[in-house]
Amino acid sequence: MREDNFSRNPEKTVKSAGVLDLIHSDVMGPMQTKTPGGCTYAVTFIDDFSRHVTVYFMKKKAEVLEKFKMFKADMENATGRKIKRLRSDNGGEYTGRLFKEYLSKQGIRHEKTVPYTPQQNGLAERMNRSLVEMARCMLYHEGINKKWWAEAVNTSAWIINRIPNTVTVKTPYEIVYQKKPQLKNLKVFGALGYGHIPDEKRRKLDAKAFKCRFMGYEDGVKGYRVLDVETGQVKIVRTVKFMETTSTGDFMTEVEDADAHDLQ
Repeated sequence: MREDNFSRNPEKTVKSAGVLDLIHSDVMGPMQTKTPGGCTYAVTFIDDFSRHVTVYFMKKKAEVLEKFKMFKADMENATGRKIKRLRSDNGGEYTGRLFKEYLSKQGIRHEKTVPYTPQQNGLAERMNRSLVEMARCMLYHEGINKKWWAEAVNTSAWIINRIPNTVTVKTPYEIVYQKKPQLKNLKVFGALGYGHIPDEKRRKLDAKAFKCRFMGYEDGVKGYRVLDVETGQVKIVRTVKFMETTSTGDFMTEVEDADAHDLQ
């Protein structure tokens, strides 16, 4: 008797025609180390057409629906388009009653993978592997504590969205937002720097800057995410004097003002 099998890789047979036509999603975790905010999971949402990836961090898998609602609102407002299909595995975080009801109400078709065929959600799983590998390299290269893995993953996604891939000639960012990304503010993750302390927050004899390390970018804000070396807190600052090593091992310093160019 001849066996008739469905495709184990629907990515090759079902194509998206535009942004948000198809969203791939997958959960990574639990991570061995909690973030300072107590997160051990991350969920990714990847647009099939542009390969644009969005990452949210979670304390538990049950937060996936909440994060999907946030993603849906942000992306639909930014693009003027509607999500048509969502592809995920059969994890309980995607198949619960509330998730099913929400997708049905929003008119979103849910494509679930067959058990034991992870390649059917291959795009999301490959993206998660890429994010983790990039984050691992960032943390180890600069000797950053593993508890900051979410900052590294978030910065990895920021970079991926701003470089062309083999599928799209343009960058994912450009395809989604219809404008080219600004890369002048690209910095080495973990780079040492000195963040400016505004006059309003210091007295006459106080230091004008605090020692920090570059931790990434803040969406929708003209500022850098930096780790205050003394307090261990992540802050958003506009003006930073970064020190980055060159290929010869020398240091070069540069004053960066977020108002000088958009952090896109």
